[in-house]
Amino acid sequence: MKNFAQYTVEDFAAEPLFIKWVQEPDDMELSNFWQVWLNNHPYKSKEVAEARELVGHLSDAYLGLSGQEVRGLWKRVLETVNTIPEIDPLDQEVKPLASALYFVRWLFAFIVGVVLLGLIISKIY
Repeated sequence: MKNFAQYTVEDFAAEPLFIKWVQEPDDMELSNFWQVWLNNHPYKSKEVAEARELVGHLSDAYLGLSGQEVRGLWKRVLETVNTIPEIDPLDQEVKPLASALYFVRWLFAFIVGVVLLGLIISKIY
């Protein structure tokens, strides 16, 4: 089992189980899991709230895409970040940190792209 107690906001936002929970709030099994986890780890509520907001904003930013398409894009981003050649030779203790840094960099680039796309669309309409 993953040690979510050590997760940062970015770690939560990159966690497929967490993303699914945010995107599918009616999934009772996921909701129960995260509610119990939050009850046992109340000191992480701020990170979880920020990560939920981040995932929610990013999910909303995919204009016109279905939930399955959004999940597919998230999966590709995470796969890309986790298979970056520079990370492979790293020590197992350093590898998650390096992956997180690459993820944040990709995430920042993606957000900038979405904002620019939004600005272009708003100028057109």
